[in-house]
Order: sequence, then C-alpha cells, then structure tokens
Amino acid sequence: MKTLPLSILLFTILFVACGPSQEELAKEKYDLAEQLFNQKKFNDAKLEIDSIEELYPNQVEYITRGNDLLRQITIEEQRQNLVFLDSMLQAKQSELEPLMKNFIESSDYGSKKILIHKRQKPENSYGRTYLRAHLDLEGNFYISSRYTGAERIYHDQIKVYFSGNNALSEEIKEDGFNNRHFEDGETQWEVVNFKDGKDNGVIDFIANNANQSLKVQFRGKKYYYIVMEKFDKEAIRDGYEISFVLKEIKRINEEIKKVKAELSRLNA
Repeated sequence: MKTLPLSILLFTILFVACGPSQEELAKEKYDLAEQLFNQKKFNDAKLEIDSIEELYPNQVEYITRGNDLLRQITIEEQRQNLVFLDSMLQAKQSELEPLMKNFIESSDYGSKKILIHKRQKPENSYGRTYLRAHLDLEGNFYISSRYTGAERIYHDQIKVYFSGNNALSEEIKEDGFNNRHFEDGETQWEVVNFKDGKDNGVIDFIANNANQSLKVQFRGKKYYYIVMEKFDKEAIRDGYEISFVLKEIKRINEEIKKVKAELSRLNA
C-alpha cells in the first residue's frame, strides 16, 4: 500500500484547516438570501434560508437571522398580494358599473337588500305574465315565472324556445313556497321559483339568446304562452352576468380580509 508523501499530507491538512468555517459558510448563505430578498426573488431567498438550518444546524445566530428574514419576506409577499387584490377589486368594480345602470337596490323583501331591474319593479309589473330576474348583493341569482289571469293554469314548469331551439326547466310542484298561488278578486296569480339550478339551463339559454324572439310556454294542467319583452330578456341576461361579478367581488374582499389579518399578526 502506497503512502502519501509528507509534503502532500501536510498541504492537505493545511488546506482543510484554512478552509472556510461553518459560521462563514452559514453567513454566506444568509448574505445571499438577503441579497435575493432585496431583488424581490422571494422563493430563491427562502430556499437559501431553509438550507442554513439544514446544512449548518449549529449556527444558531444565522438560523435566527434567517427566520427573521423569512418573516420579512412573508410580510412583503402579503403586501404584494394586497396590492394585487386591490387592483383586481378595482377592475371588477369597473366591470360592474355599466352592468348596474338598469338595476336599483331595494328592500321590498324585508331587510335584505336585493337588486331589481328598473323595468321589473313590482309597480311596473302588476298584472303581467313574465319571467322575473332575482338577484341579491352577494350574487345569488335565480328566475321565477309569474302568471296572472282570470283562471288558473296550475303551471309548474316553463319552456323557453325559438326556431326549434329550447330549454325546459324542472318541474316545481306546488308547495306554497317555491310554487304558490293566490287570488285577488277574480284574478289568479301563480308564482314559481326556479332556484338552485332548477331552471335546468333556461337562464343560460335566455342569456345567450337575448337578441332572439324568445317565447315562453307556461306548462301545467293548462298551457299559456308569451313572447318575452326585450327588457325582461335583458334583466335576466344582465342580472346573470352581474351575479358572477358580485360573487368574484365577494371572494376578493374575503381574500383581502385574510391578507390584512395575516399582516396584522406578522406586524404584531
């Protein structure tokens, strides 16, 4: 077995002894992480911070400083998230504004605020047979069919159609709530609510074909037919679109609330 010459052995020992210490290596990692943080390369900085504890578990000072830097990174990330969410919120509010031009807030149904199309207000629709858009400020949306006539038709379903194309709702049996009837003198009233997807695509059909001459068949023991008014089609189309924007605004506001709570915790 060959042995290393004494000169080479001494050089090797000297090289190892004179190499950088673990403290110096940990400091290099920390300095690099700090540099990456200043360059806003947060993920790269976090990787360097994680490696300090992994490679140099005894270097408490730089592990502690790394954790402090990690907290600063998290704060800066949350601040950037807040800026991004604020810009998203402004964009959605700008998108909502023109859609709302024909809608007004109302408390007609108790204390809960709802949005009503100007042409579908109760005082404008008394005695009409039509489809009504229902929308609240949280973006919940559905339609109802409203029949008024001298005799009952007992309708529990609607069909909307044009030129061989149609959409048919589910049947909603009379229950005094989502399908209810009342009378005023010799006038019969029937109201059917198509909530929770019970419209079965009718809303989409109207929204996508609002420029067509749409007819509605009220289906029950008897049938009744109407041609939809332009403003009724627009009320459903625009209300449906508004519902998505309002839901997105609600989601963004909830995210902003979470980010602010996290920033408050980090800055405490």
